[in-house]
Order: sequence, then C-alpha cells, then structure tokens
Amino acid sequence: MQHDKLYVQAFREIRAYITRNNLQPGDLLPSEQAMCEMLGVSRNVLREAIKSMELMGMAQSRPGRGTELKAFSLDFVFQNVMFFTVGEDSKAIREMLMIRKKLELAYMREAYHSLKPEDIAHIREILERIKHEWQQHIFFHADDKDFHMALFSRLNNPTLLSLMDAIWSVDENFQKEEKFKYLDDTVIKHEKIVHALEAHNEEAFVAAMLTHFSSGKYTSQDSFEEY
Repeated sequence: MQHDKLYVQAFREIRAYITRNNLQPGDLLPSEQAMCEMLGVSRNVLREAIKSMELMGMAQSRPGRGTELKAFSLDFVFQNVMFFTVGEDSKAIREMLMIRKKLELAYMREAYHSLKPEDIAHIREILERIKHEWQQHIFFHADDKDFHMALFSRLNNPTLLSLMDAIWSVDENFQKEEKFKYLDDTVIKHEKIVHALEAHNEEAFVAAMLTHFSSGKYTSQDSFEEY
C-alpha cells in the first residue's frame, strides 16, 4: 500500500476498533502512543486518520483528555461533502437540483400516503408564511425548504431527508437574484400542491408536483424561468 494511503488504512482500522469495542459517543479513543503501537503506524499517519474522523464529525480532540467520539450524523457528512466538492460550481449545483427533483418525484406518492391531517395543516401554515414573505418581497428560501421537507417528513428514511437537506443548503445562495424574478409562479405552484393535499386528491397532487419540477431551476437549461 502506498505511503499516502496509510492514513486511510489507519482510519478503517480505528473504525473497526470502535465497532469491536462497542464504543459510544463520549467515549475516548486510546492514547496517541497506544494507537500508534496498536496500528503499527507513525504519529503523523495516525494524526491524519484522526483528522479525517474530525472532518467527518466522528470525533473531536479534547485538550488534556484525548480524542472523544461523537454521534455520527449523515447531515454533517452530506453538508460538508457537498460544500467542499460543489462550492459555487453552477454545473454541479444544477446536477444536485436534478437529483433532488428525481428523489422527490420518485417518493411523492409514498409521501402523499404517509401524511396525516396535522401534517397537511402544517404544510398550509408554511405556505401562508411563504405568501406573506413574498408580499413583502422577501426571499423565502428557508420556508421553501421547510415546505418540501415537510412533504417527506413522515417517510422513515433519514438518509433521504439528510441528502435533500444538504442539497437545499447548496442551493440557498445559488444565483439568488435570477431566482427572485420568478418566485410569483413558484408560489402559485406551491399553492396547487397544498390544494391537492387538502382535497385528498392524489392524482392532483402528483400533477402539481410534476408541474412544479417541470421548469425553472429544475431543468437542464440555464434558466430559472417558470412556466
């Protein structure tokens, strides 16, 4: 194995050690010296492996104590991976938006059947916030995100929700001024989604979702225009 990959091997062995010993968030890893001896690696290699764990939100160095394990979070991983790999690359961001489109349309019927009356009422409340903000010409990205996340909130799929949440974060400041021009139509499309939910009309809901994702930033074109 090449030297520049030793830290990856060390990372995997540390992960296996955590699993074998059933270590939990808050537990400490062995001392640096003990870990080096156990893994047969140098301090530099070990530190690179620990640094990778910290970047993934799996561990945190505690001065005077050592390395403490943290609760693993897919939210943390997805947010950081997308932030560092996508950045402000417009092509990559559009690809992420297309992924979210595919995910929402693939799960929309399952989501429809999972929603309870209180969920639909909550989604209506979010829409009313969106409408109020837009009347004041306030960009409603946060509530738009809440609206869509609420649609899928009853699905027992935290990985799906973590991925969607990360894509929303990538999209937050993406060509904001261009998106702002077309938000009138976006509000109308959200209203149709809520009307279908309140009418308990699955086919109308599906049609409204398809319409919502048929134009604007959810197309492969370099445009935000809604139609």
